[in-house]
Amino acid sequence: MLLHILDVIPYFETYLNSKHNFIEHLIVFSMSLLDQNWGGLASNDEEALDDNYQGRQILTSRDGTLMLIECAQEMFESLSNTMKSNASIDDNDDDSELKTGFQLVMRACQSFYQSKIISNDKDLSGIILYGTEKNKNTFDFNHIYILHELAQPSADRIIQLENLSNKATYKKSFNDLFGSTPSKGYSLNEALWTCSNLFANSPQRLTIKRVFIFTCNDQPHATNLTLERQAKQRAKDLNDVGIQVEVFPILTETKIKFDYKKFFQDVLMLSDDELEIRNNQTPTGRLDELLKLVYSKEHKKRAYCTVPLSLGKSTDGTPLQLSVSVFNIVRPCPKPTKIKLDMKTNMETKLVTKHYLPETAEILMPSDIQYGVDVSNRRVLFDADEIKAIKKFTDPGFQILGFKNLSCLLPHHYVKPGHFIYPDEKYIEGSSCLFNALLKKCLEKNMFILCQFTARRNTPPRLVALIPQAEEINKKDPNDRLASNGFHVYYLPYADDMRTLPKNDSPRLPDDKVDLFKNVIRNLKFKYRPERFENPALQTLWRNIEATALNKDQPEEFTDLTIPNIENQNQKVAEYVDEIKQTIFPPDYVMGVTKRTAAKRKADTGATSTSAKKTKADGDVDVEAAARNNSLTKLTIPILKEYCKGKNLKASGTRKQDLIDVIQKHIGIDE
Repeated sequence: MLLHILDVIPYFETYLNSKHNFIEHLIVFSMSLLDQNWGGLASNDEEALDDNYQGRQILTSRDGTLMLIECAQEMFESLSNTMKSNASIDDNDDDSELKTGFQLVMRACQSFYQSKIISNDKDLSGIILYGTEKNKNTFDFNHIYILHELAQPSADRIIQLENLSNKATYKKSFNDLFGSTPSKGYSLNEALWTCSNLFANSPQRLTIKRVFIFTCNDQPHATNLTLERQAKQRAKDLNDVGIQVEVFPILTETKIKFDYKKFFQDVLMLSDDELEIRNNQTPTGRLDELLKLVYSKEHKKRAYCTVPLSLGKSTDGTPLQLSVSVFNIVRPCPKPTKIKLDMKTNMETKLVTKHYLPETAEILMPSDIQYGVDVSNRRVLFDADEIKAIKKFTDPGFQILGFKNLSCLLPHHYVKPGHFIYPDEKYIEGSSCLFNALLKKCLEKNMFILCQFTARRNTPPRLVALIPQAEEINKKDPNDRLASNGFHVYYLPYADDMRTLPKNDSPRLPDDKVDLFKNVIRNLKFKYRPERFENPALQTLWRNIEATALNKDQPEEFTDLTIPNIENQNQKVAEYVDEIKQTIFPPDYVMGVTKRTAAKRKADTGATSTSAKKTKADGDVDVEAAARNNSLTKLTIPILKEYCKGKNLKASGTRKQDLIDVIQKHIGIDE
């Protein structure tokens, strides 16, 4: 067995023998290890779940995001020196024309739309401008203009945003659409009310609703306390109904400092610690960094499924369970599926499958179809319920089998990418306490939990190892969390998955040569970060689709970072190049001629004399006599070939029997 379960039973019994002591021991643990960022967001998600708790699968759904953009006069000023110094916009061709805050925000919205088309085209997005001269909204509020209703991104919207961010056209486009001079007499309360109304009238059911406010004013109603109080109350109402509000400050020449305490602390409901962190963060003028902030707020940590983790049963037979959510750490990013269109109308076609009875051509309903298998000339039939029962092995969830030391896990035990689990308080109260206790004890004892894991009702169980992970904070930036607390789900192989590979006894270079190539490899190594490398095939495909949809002459240029930088590599290994050349190509090396050592030549000389003696001895062999005595099979192939060459005989093949056949035929001996 790969892991001996009997060895871990004592650890398991220690936890289960005394129920009361076990529970009391868990309660006293501190909750400091838990990172609420994983479970907190999930509690706000109105996910569509199965009726039965076992194996709750969180289904895919739509998200809605509204960009609420201020159009005050300061937004059309140049970016502040702080944002310019952080931006380095002169060094970036994409950001070179983004001189004002309004341009920067419009380009960010454009990139957001484009990323939504790639990542999740079912999500809805919209843009609302407040502080404009013209009005366009349902309630006829002054200075509020709905640029884009909540809908899926489209090519027309992207082209419009491109014109609003372009250096040559953004001023004219803004004046034509919204008015020449941005107004100051607007109400943030009415703008938030418009956002709430758009969410309420959404054509699709939305799982997560967000409002992103882009503003350069940290106190929009400083002279009107009534409007300020109304705006704060409206933000609180949005939070109560599950609409998340986030603010992205823009610094300009006039507005060089953004203080959340003046107004937005109450809007975002920030604690004192969170307020200090926000005020210490410097806004950026780089487009990619602004987008990174937007994506971090928009990204959803949605669970792959929610299942129970069973610790066993207590003395009275009551099951001891906690609820955990399973998250995928890595998932493939496939190419978009092709859509079949009608050749004449260019409309999307829908595939319909129907089953017919061959004898009567009658359409069969699902209830008329049976499943079966032939066994011993007899067909055994199953109905739909029996098929479901056959596929079901165990109830979904984690079943603890025991505990083992982490040293038992070896690199070749890795089977496929695993998951990450975190407690879920929505279904079993107290799950965080139990989870925290297991995590802390596993970290102290340097052990992992051996479990049987069933993800779905109709999936076979797998052996997994729950590897504990402690929280890790970036030493340079205390606010940057590198790793969260929880367990990694590590899939283990079965006995059938283990293979014995053939041993390869290849010749080995001397140690000094091995050290030479070790130095080369060491100099060429770098720290791999997945976010730095984009898939060339996917990016090329999406750029071509984007160019076609937006009527561009040519797709946007893509830099393939997976292609190695030859010049940089040559610089890193320049000191070893000459030594490598001397190792592979010595001074007396001749192309196509293998170098032969003195010992080899001496051996070759001995072999030559032996071969000469052997050839001389082979020349005395009487092939015809051997043929008559039926002993040709005892002769070697070179002797037979030499005889055939001397007699001008041609065999039908190169095998020994082919040579014997042609010799016997020549001598006249029957086979």
